[in-house]
Amino acid sequence: MISDAKPHKSFADTGHVPSGSGAARHGERSGTDGDRALCGWRVASAVPLSGLPQWRGDDRAADIVVTVGPVPDRLPDLILDQPPVQISADGACRFAVPDVAAYLIDPAGRRVAIDPVAGASTEDIRIFLLGTVLGILCARRGILPLHAACVQVGDGAVALAGASGMGKSTLAAAFIQRGYRILSDDVTAVEVAGDHRVLVRPSLPRLKLCPDAMDRLMMPADAAERALRDAGKFIIPVDDHFHPAPLPLTAVVHLRPAPDGMPSTLHRLSGIQGLAAIADDVYRPILTRWLDQADRLARVSFAMAGAPGGCWQLSYRHDPDGPEAAVDRILDALAAPVRASSGNPR
Repeated sequence: MISDAKPHKSFADTGHVPSGSGAARHGERSGTDGDRALCGWRVASAVPLSGLPQWRGDDRAADIVVTVGPVPDRLPDLILDQPPVQISADGACRFAVPDVAAYLIDPAGRRVAIDPVAGASTEDIRIFLLGTVLGILCARRGILPLHAACVQVGDGAVALAGASGMGKSTLAAAFIQRGYRILSDDVTAVEVAGDHRVLVRPSLPRLKLCPDAMDRLMMPADAAERALRDAGKFIIPVDDHFHPAPLPLTAVVHLRPAPDGMPSTLHRLSGIQGLAAIADDVYRPILTRWLDQADRLARVSFAMAGAPGGCWQLSYRHDPDGPEAAVDRILDALAAPVRASSGNPR
């Protein structure tokens, strides 16, 4: 039996949101223990970021400063005006969610201003900050936001990519039950480092799971937090199963629905097929393309398609044995990968 969610406080009720100017001062030179770690960045935020690990790195100024204050209804010199997004000629980006907040991201991806709607909950505001806004911050910094969960396998990272509802988080949870650790859920940040390695940055130490997946994986719901904007799911902290440091990308597994009446299969994609699958699984793909005017993210996609363990397509079925059988197939494939040209299903 799933317990009722606890009453959720609004922004005004929390008492933890300082004024915009105070938050900015806090972020210019961080000296507090309240800063958080996200994708390797030091984040100073006027919005409580519970669930993110505390910053344990050096004493540098915050890489990203999140303030609370007015956001204009319309940016000047727009090159994109497609609600809920505006992008101005100087690269500033406005993203608005009705009944929640408007977010303004600076061209460098270093500052985020949030203008909350009266009565909006902290959790709702945080969900979009750590979702779409995180994707914008990545894109602005030359980091590809992949719509994927990501798990550590050996010394590398394996991305589990696909559309919403495909079972990425459920599959990641099945890996956790085998003793593996995750780097991210839903948004996986991928970059090409200075030494040309393709790296995955760790992001959120949590999973969002539906009740059916929790029951199947025997995860209790009584201590879980209900995702308010996605009432059918619960937020599961996975701090003990979180890898907090970047890892090289080993492989990308693209989840696709299995045809009716057909079993789940796994086959390796060719380079061109892998590149197309990556393009399909970019987080907020239309927005990301608009933000990638210098084609930096396209270069990351090409590098990802050459991952040493390959790009794979998992034709996936949501049945009782689906996650566990898929984990077996993926681990077997990575232990003895087939040639890209063979197309042999597993």
